[in-house]
Amino acid sequence: MRSFTTRLIILIASVLIAVIIGMQVHWLNKQYAFEKNEFTTSVLKAVRGVYEDLPLLYNASRPLDSLVERVDENAFLFRVDSIPQRDSLLRHLTGELEDFHVFSDCKLAVFDAGKRQYLFQDYISADASKKNEDTITPLALIKRQYSYVHLVFPDRGKYIIREMRTWIYASIVLLLLLIGFSLAIYFLLKQKFLVEIQRDFINNVTHEFSTPLSVIDLSVEGLEKPGTISHPEKYGRYVASIKYQSAYLKSHITNLINSMVAEQYQLPFKKQAVIPNELLKKVVLQLEPLLAKKEGTVLWELEPGNGFIQADEENLYLAFFNIINNAIKYAGIPKVVISTSIVGDRYIISIKDNGPGIESSHQKKIFNKFYRAQNGNLHTVKGLGLGLYFTRKVIDGHQGQIRVKSIPGIGTEFTIDLPVNTI
Repeated sequence: MRSFTTRLIILIASVLIAVIIGMQVHWLNKQYAFEKNEFTTSVLKAVRGVYEDLPLLYNASRPLDSLVERVDENAFLFRVDSIPQRDSLLRHLTGELEDFHVFSDCKLAVFDAGKRQYLFQDYISADASKKNEDTITPLALIKRQYSYVHLVFPDRGKYIIREMRTWIYASIVLLLLLIGFSLAIYFLLKQKFLVEIQRDFINNVTHEFSTPLSVIDLSVEGLEKPGTISHPEKYGRYVASIKYQSAYLKSHITNLINSMVAEQYQLPFKKQAVIPNELLKKVVLQLEPLLAKKEGTVLWELEPGNGFIQADEENLYLAFFNIINNAIKYAGIPKVVISTSIVGDRYIISIKDNGPGIESSHQKKIFNKFYRAQNGNLHTVKGLGLGLYFTRKVIDGHQGQIRVKSIPGIGTEFTIDLPVNTI
C-alpha cells in the first residue's frame, strides 16, 4: 500500500509538472507569435508614416497592402514612384520607426527600376555606438519592375526575444521552482523510504533475534529438567535445536557484519582449493534439524568428479547457506534439488525449491540491500533482507554470476556460475 501510494504521488506530481511546463511553453510560443505580428504591424505603420511624410507616390490613395511586399520574415520592399533623397528618407524613416517602438537595427537600400540597381544603401542602428559587420555588408539585389525601398531587420529575432524577456525570466523562475519542488519531493520520499527501511529493519532484527533466543532459552530449560539426560532422544532434540538456532543467529550476525563491510570495502577473500560438492553437503548437514522438523528432503545431482574451484570457503559457505536456508524455510514440506556440473571453464550450481516462488516484479530486487518481498503492506518473508544481498556480493567477488528463475506457487531456482580455476 505504501509503495502504491508513493508511486501514485510521484505520478500525479510528474503529470502536474509536465502540464505546467507544457502550458508555459504554449504561452511562450503564443507570446512569440504575438510579438512577431506586433513587429510586422509596427514596421507597416512606420512605412505608412513615411508615405505620409514624403512624396513617394503619384497616387497616394492606393492601399498599403498593394505597395508593400514581404520578402521574408526580416525583409520588406515598399514601392516608390519617386526616388527620395537619402538624408530625408533616413531622417523620416528613423523617426517613424522610433515613434512605433521598432528599436531594432535596420539596413536599407533604394532600388531604381530604370537603372536596375541600388542607388544607395545605409544602416539605421538602434544603438548609435554599435559597430556591426552588417553595416558594411551590401544587401543582395532583388530585381523588380518598379522602384522600391528595401528594408531588412537582421536582428529582428533578438529584438523579439528582448521584448519577451519578462516572460522568459518568469518562465525561468517557474522552471527553477518546479525543479526545486521536484527535488524536494524526491528527497522527502527518499527520506520517507529510508525511515521505513530503518523501522522495518529494527523490527525484523528484534523479531529474528528474539525468536531463536527464546527457543534456545526453552531448550536450555528442557535440558535442566530432571530426567532429560536419561532420555537420549529428547536430549538430542534439545541439543539439535540449540545448535540450529545458534547457527541461525550466527548466520544473521555474520550477514549483517559482512554486508556492512561490503558497503564500504571490498570483502576480504582468502581463496584456496574448494570442492563445491563438499561445501554444499556441509551446509545441508548444518540445516538438518530444520529439514527434519519440516519433514523435507534434499535431492542431489552432483557432478561425479568432485571438481574444485579457487574460492573463499567461509564466504562461499555463507552464500550457499543463505540460499538453501531460504529454500527449506519458506516451503511447506521442502523438496530441494541441488545439482552441480562443469561446463567448459565454468562451475554451475543449481539450487531448486518448491517454495511459494517470487513474483516477476520482485525478482530483480531480491538482491538489493534490506529488500524483502511483500504482499501489499505485509511482508510475507521474514528476515533482515541481507542474505541474498551478501550472497550476490560474494558471487560477484568471485567473478561469478547468480541468476534466479521463479514461478509463483511452483518454486524458485537459483543458478550460480563460477569460474573453475580463478585465483
